[in-house]
Amino acid sequence: MNLEELIKESDDIRELIKNMPIDIKKRCHIKRFEPDSVILKKMDEIKYVYILCKGECCVMNEFKEGYLYVFGRAKGIHFIGEQAVLADQLEAAVTIQTVTDCILIQLSRQDFWKWIQNDHTCTIILLKKLAKRLYPVSKDRGMIRYYPSIYLLKKFLVKEFVEFNGDHLYIRKTRQQIADEIGVSLRSVERGIKTLKNKKLLNIVKGKVYIDQLMYENLLNEVDD
Repeated sequence: MNLEELIKESDDIRELIKNMPIDIKKRCHIKRFEPDSVILKKMDEIKYVYILCKGECCVMNEFKEGYLYVFGRAKGIHFIGEQAVLADQLEAAVTIQTVTDCILIQLSRQDFWKWIQNDHTCTIILLKKLAKRLYPVSKDRGMIRYYPSIYLLKKFLVKEFVEFNGDHLYIRKTRQQIADEIGVSLRSVERGIKTLKNKKLLNIVKGKVYIDQLMYENLLNEVDD
């Protein structure tokens, strides 16, 4: 598949790159990644910016201790690596790994800069996508400081259940991953899980946190109170 074929298949791609300078278009490469492929690894030098055109990726953070957790998903038209480039950073802050077969447009960071400086349509689309990504972070800023850890744990469980979109859920993340994601200590998470289990707001099945529809509804009521 080439760039022209992608443009024919997607109105969004056509709108995004309609004013891209011709010389940059010629230097774009179409990349295909199989599931579980790493597109960008944390701390790698960022030489390219990617545009996800087809498929789904997960956004992961890795730590020195060797564990990692998924804290976001990317699908549809999605820029990869653009934040680091815009911030004049040379290294990736997160790891991006494919969930499905993915098709991406690859362009050098130099061409990315030249493109957004000369194409207002692209710049506006990019700014909107960045704003949508950062808005929830700004909205929740300070939550860790002002809410107790048990409340943050309940919010996390409600969010996981909603995103899973089923009638029951097993939390696959480790206790440490949950602690890192909600910004509290491992001890607080373990204590909170024990408290919620005693209140029948969750259960433990083969070491994993389990939530059914009724548990979710009761958790939701407590979060909304």
